Parts: sequence; structure tokens; C-alpha cells
Amino acid sequence: MRPRMTSLLSVLLAGLLWGNASRADDAPLPMVTIIDPYIELHTGPGRGYPIVHVSEKGEVVTILKRRTDWFKVQTRRGKLGWVKRRQMRDTLGPDGQLVNLGDPTLEDFLGRRWEFGFTGGDFEGADSLTASLGYRFNKNISAEIKVGQATGSFSNSKLVSLALVHQPFPEWRLSPFFTLGASQIQTEPDATLVATEDRTDNALLVGLGAYYYVSRRLMLRLEYSNHLILTSREVNEEINEWKAGISVFF
Repeated sequence: MRPRMTSLLSVLLAGLLWGNASRADDAPLPMVTIIDPYIELHTGPGRGYPIVHVSEKGEVVTILKRRTDWFKVQTRRGKLGWVKRRQMRDTLGPDGQLVNLGDPTLEDFLGRRWEFGFTGGDFEGADSLTASLGYRFNKNISAEIKVGQATGSFSNSKLVSLALVHQPFPEWRLSPFFTLGASQIQTEPDATLVATEDRTDNALLVGLGAYYYVSRRLMLRLEYSNHLILTSREVNEEINEWKAGISVFF
């Protein structure tokens, strides 16, 4: 087995074992008492949203929902806002004990917005590495951009693709998906072996794969893509790509 593929499998196995060791059951979200000097309530779940209210030490707030590292809370005076998990880490429950708000869960996986990951695999016989960034519009549809490189015996390739991703069953821990998009492939032949010029081709791509939610923010991803290169020739060239890797969501 190729060293790069062996390393990839080792990373995947380590991620799976780490995730299984850290998985915890979901718990109902409680009313909590603030013991930090204050917490800041934002209009949305992100640092870029403005602060609309500040609750001080000793105030009681109700946690309404969670999105990864942010909690939507309501004060006794009816003020609503989103609070960073770091500020909610030291809070007291109705029994006066510290509340464990835990790490991101499967529910957070379903409500994720952004995803970033790395994959490695086979690009028509060449070893490939790819970085991807995705944004989820709703529970079924997301868009992602990928940048990758493939190293082969006779040529190297650089790949940029943009695609829509459809997840028909997002609530499944092992969740299939389908992709449809376009890509651009730049091929650089090895000048010492092949006397041809570099070329850039546009392609259409279709694919399928599956996510496996491990734990916290970690997902495993397995994917197959077919790139149909658009040329002026009667027969278009096809490139098959297999890859697997790890993604995190936030």
C-alpha cells in the first residue's frame, strides 16, 4: 500500500477512536445562574454579530437552543441573545452545582453552517490531496469549493471545483450525499518523460459519497467523483476520483 494512503488510513482510524472515546449523551438544556462577572448576548451565533445586552453575575438565564459553540438564551426580563460557550462554561444549575454544557453533539452536526476538511485518495491513478470549504444553506443543500493536487508518474494536476451537495437524509449518522458541479483541471506533464505542453481543461462533475458523524465537530467523509472533461473532440475524456478524509464543522 502506498505510504500516503497508509498515513491517511491512520489519521482516519485515530479520528474514529478519539471520537468514540469522547461521545456523550445529549442532555436537556437547563436554566442556569451566571457566576462569571458578566456574559454578552449577541444578535446571532457569531463574533460578527453586535452585542445587544449584558447579563451580570448572579442573573438566571434559560438556554433555548445551541449551535456548535453558541447558546441562545433568554433572561428573566425577556432579553434574547446568543452567548459564546466559553462564557457559559462556569454556570450553576438549580441545585447549585456546576452545569456541564458539554461539547458539540449530533444535534449541532445537523445545524452546522460551515465545514472545512482534507481528503486524500486516487485521481485516475495519481495520488491526490484536496482541501474543501462548504457552506450549508439548509439541512439538505450546501455548496462547496475544493482545491486539490494530484501527483502521478507522468504528470501532475491541479484541480479547482465548485459544486452543490444534496443530503437527502441529513439526520442519519451515516448520511449519503450527491454532488453536481464544475471543475477546472490544470495538467503539467513531466518534461523529462513527456514532450507535451501544459494544458487546462474545464469539466463537469457528478459524484456521490457519505458522511459519518463521529463526535464533537468531527466527521469522516468518503466520496467518488466523475469529471467529464469538455473538449472539441468527438469523445470526451473522463477522470474518476476516489477520496476519503476528515472534516470539521462550525
